[in-house]
Order: sequence, then C-alpha cells, then structure tokens
Amino acid sequence: MPEVDESVAPTKHLLPAGVEGESEDDAGDDGQDDAPDAPVNPAQLSGARKKRKKSKKTTASRGPTALPKNRGNGFEEYFADPPMMPAEAMQEKQEIYAADIPFERRIESCIQRFRSRRRIQHRRATYLNDYLFLGGVDTNPGAYTGLDQKDLKQLTPAQRREATARDVVYEGSGAGDRFYDGDKTKWTVDFAGVAAGFFSTRLVALTGLHPKPMEEAISVVENFLRYVLHHDVCPEHEDNVKEALNVCQMAREEWTALNTLQTALPGVFNPAATELFIQFDPHSWDSSRFRVPEGFDAKSVFYSSIAMLEDGKMFEHLASKAVELVSQYECVLEITKVHPPTEEVIERFKKLAITAAGNKTLRLMPLGKLTLKPATIEDGWVQQVTTHPLQGREIDLYFEQDILASLKPGMRMALEIGDLGADIRFVKSIQKIVPTFYTFLPQELMVQFKIPQENDRPAPSVHNPTLEDNQAVEE
Repeated sequence: MPEVDESVAPTKHLLPAGVEGESEDDAGDDGQDDAPDAPVNPAQLSGARKKRKKSKKTTASRGPTALPKNRGNGFEEYFADPPMMPAEAMQEKQEIYAADIPFERRIESCIQRFRSRRRIQHRRATYLNDYLFLGGVDTNPGAYTGLDQKDLKQLTPAQRREATARDVVYEGSGAGDRFYDGDKTKWTVDFAGVAAGFFSTRLVALTGLHPKPMEEAISVVENFLRYVLHHDVCPEHEDNVKEALNVCQMAREEWTALNTLQTALPGVFNPAATELFIQFDPHSWDSSRFRVPEGFDAKSVFYSSIAMLEDGKMFEHLASKAVELVSQYECVLEITKVHPPTEEVIERFKKLAITAAGNKTLRLMPLGKLTLKPATIEDGWVQQVTTHPLQGREIDLYFEQDILASLKPGMRMALEIGDLGADIRFVKSIQKIVPTFYTFLPQELMVQFKIPQENDRPAPSVHNPTLEDNQAVEE
C-alpha cells in the first residue's frame, strides 16, 4: 500500500482519530468570546469547597453575533446563518468589513466573529487552528486571557471579544518569523492555496484519512469559507474563495478515491512481472491487504495479460527472444491520461481462465493503461538535483480496471519501475500517491519552529561530554 503523505508530524494537541470526545451538545460553548474563569485562590483548595451556583450565560452576554444554543453548533449539514438585524448589517458593511479597511483587519475580525458564531470544540478546534496557521494567522492564546472576570464584565461584548480573542493577523514585525507579517513580497492572499496545502498535508496527519474525521475537517474549512462569502468580508477575493470551496470538494472526492485505491493495489499483473524479471517483495506493498490469489502463476498471468491486450509490437518483443530487465529506477510521474480497457479487451478477459496446479482457476481483471510524464512532489526536504531517468518523455504503464477507476489526470505518483525495453515497463512498487490539488506550503516548515535564543553556557565537548546534564542538575 503506498504511503499517502507522512512528511508532517501531528501537532501536540491532536486527538487520535479513533478516540471520540464528549458530544458537541454536551460539551457546552467553545468559550472563545466568553470571559475566562476567575483566578483560583490556593487557600480554597484545602478544606471543603463551597458549591457555587453555575451562572447561566445568555446569548447577549456572548456578543451580538453569538449563536443561540437552540441552533446547534453551526456545523450541521443544512445549517444557515440567520438573517442579521439592520443595525448589525450596517455595522458590518460600514465599520467592520468596509472596503477602506485593510484586508488584515477585516479577515481578523471575520475569524473572531466566526468563532463566536459557532461552537468549535474538540477536533474541530484543532482543524481550524491548523488551517489558519498555514495561512499565517497566529492562533495561540491571547495575551489577555489572564484578565480578571470583573474587569471583563465592565467591557462591552465587542470589546470583550477583542480582548479575549486568540486569532491575530499581524501587519508588521510583531509576527516574528512564524506568521504573516504584511510583507507582500513573501506573502500573498490565496484562500485556495491555503486550503489545498491544508488538505494535502495537515489533513493526513490529523485524521489519518479516516472517513468521519476527514469529513469533519473538510466541513470546518468549508463552513468558514462560506461564512466569508456570506458576510462579504473581502469582495476583491471572492473568486479565490469560491475556488477554495472547489478545493474542498476535490479533497472530499479524491482522498476517498485514493482510500479505495489502497484495497485494489497492486493487482496481479505488476506483481507477476516483478516476480519474473526482478524478485517480488511483498514488503513493497501492504502485506496485510495483498494476498497472492489461488492459482497464481507469474508467467501465465503476465504473458496471458499481454496476449489479451493484442498489442502486436509488445507481444513480438516479448516472444521473440529471452527478455531481461534493461533498467530499474525510481521516479515521480504525473498522470496525463487514463485509458480504461475497451469493451473488446473486457470481453477477451472475461473469456480467459488460467488453470493451475490443483485445478485452481484464476480469472484476470481487464487491463487498461496510464500515460504519465515526469513530475515532482515537494515535501520540504532538499532534493538532490539529478537528471530524471525519463528525461521529459511520456510513458505508459498497465494497471487493472479497478485501479484505474480511482485515478485521474493530475495525480502524481512516486514509483519504482522496471524497464524491459521496447517501451515495455512495469511497476515494482508505489511509494506515494498524491491528489491533483497537492500543494506543499513553506509555512509547513514553521509548525515545529522555535525562535533561536542566545545561550552563554559552554556546549558539551570531548573533554566534558556531560556538561549540559551537570548544568541542569545545578540549576
């Protein structure tokens, strides 16, 4: 089974995909716009604690745009934002999202108001935070989370939301090295690019591509983008936001197809060719899924499949002399065209039955082919510059019909290929397959980045290799 993409390690706040937290309805509000709990007095921890009556928070206390509790969490399938009061609509148009306000301020207000309009708990908070981080937004807890509850009560709901907000879009040096800093030469507004980057790498690390959490993560991004459109936050980027919504649908369809593909690979044709001309290694594929079918004979499977294709040039080359492996190499290729088996080929394969020892009968699935061209898959690692083994040439590779059904032009594959000459090639193994929208964002490299700090302590050396350990003990 090919690896999907494990170049990015999950963040420390990731919940395992199979672990279910408390239900959304029972978990309460996200609390992003509510005041934090009052500081705890250590003296209260000793002795009996008095049972305090839990204050009931009203919708009004959570801000003018807060979601009423009887309207769910805001991520239901048919959820729609309720209409705004005329005064609120006018405020958004003239004060919050006005065209003369810098985009950074508008999108920051949008993110903060979106959080107050949804109940974002558990995994959804993780998905939203990671998505915003890739867009250069600082989602770390704000500097004012330690404010006393009495001080916060004196603020208006809008001021309280701003004081306790955790989402910051910087416009200058305050961003440090990890976030958007207003430099238009290094950063650009690209909703579609950020969505593609999130679905290409972070989605895999956070969900393992399990159907339920994967759909949940996609719906969080989709919900936010629709909120941006609904409130006319940045009309100058409307087309780009709609393009990002298309990326959401592509992610939903293509990752599902690639999940299905894992149960179909590697078929029997390519393993048969590998066993004949190299040496088939079951560890090249997911051995838990791949099982050699009963009656499998590599020579019978390979030559029978070639005969059913009725490719005269290929069959003549294979039958005229002792065929040997010409070369073997690894490369990255992009699918340019998918050629499903024709009706004639399908009918011929239906009539084919291979009888092996023990009267075992093996029926083969019809073969089609892929046309591919040289490509690259960026993953953040520095790749050594080498000449591609195909040097810009397109090639054809044969796969079973059910495998071709899950592939489409634009997908890229990291393969190990065997070449038999006369343009006849087979696949020994597939290391990775990525969808058509695959994008690696430089911001990925900043996930675990920590700003270097000066340290005047001497480093360990051959003369004192345990120096750092001793310093830790002394401190």
